[in-house]
Amino acid sequence: MPVTSEYIEENYIEPTVEIHSLEEDKEYIEIKPDEKNNFSWTWNMDLDNISLTGSELSSLIEEHYTSASPFTFKYIPDSFEKKSLDFSKVFWEFLQSKIMKSMIHNLDIELHEDLVDVRGKMKNRSVKLFWYHHDHQWEYLSVAIHELAHYIDIYFLEKKVIQDLSDKFYDISWEKTKIVKAWQIQTDFVSGYAMTNKYEDFAESFTYYILHNDDFLRKTLESESLSKKYDFFDNILLKKKFNDTDFSVDNTVKNYYRDITKIEIDIEKLLQYLKNWI
Repeated sequence: MPVTSEYIEENYIEPTVEIHSLEEDKEYIEIKPDEKNNFSWTWNMDLDNISLTGSELSSLIEEHYTSASPFTFKYIPDSFEKKSLDFSKVFWEFLQSKIMKSMIHNLDIELHEDLVDVRGKMKNRSVKLFWYHHDHQWEYLSVAIHELAHYIDIYFLEKKVIQDLSDKFYDISWEKTKIVKAWQIQTDFVSGYAMTNKYEDFAESFTYYILHNDDFLRKTLESESLSKKYDFFDNILLKKKFNDTDFSVDNTVKNYYRDITKIEIDIEKLLQYLKNWI
């Protein structure tokens, strides 16, 4: 029996927590392949014998989702809308850009005033963010993009325009959901958090590609796996839209990051760039 998106969310999509509370995941779980195969699609062609390039596949994705529904913001409580208005405008511009909006289909963004033990999580087609503070808007946006990556991975790519495109990414480093391939090492992942499981690898790499593209590209020179992951976003999903950009405040490559969302970014610089794609 195929595993549903809800099962993946509950068991494999880790909430984005503070760094000091993260623990290395030492549990290895084997689950059946095709774990996102919870949608039925009917095609008048023999898909098993089709071989398309990444460019052809990404074009089919774009064509299929030209009628994507708009996203909505929800505030909990309602009074939180005024307090978080600055962030709502920033994230709205990011989501409204041509780069992102074709991949969004009935997405809810929940902004919660209350402090809980996580900064963000993705569940039930909703990106949920907690405890916004204006002084840390850059971190809040990084967390939002990380959680959006889970949404795109689970609810956009799984719809099998031709096949589950996420598998092209997972196959680079992962044997099973929480089992890396034998030859993979720490430098084959963009962060320690990316090594948690294949879904977190996708989300961290997505965030890294968008916000720290130059840094990511330089790291590919040291790792064939990182090069393939970069190419996945560059050639298939985001189609070179972030080439020659880097929104890091300190554009210095570090050997190791525990969590990509903790790298400070220049939001104004990002918004200025996104104006090219509104």
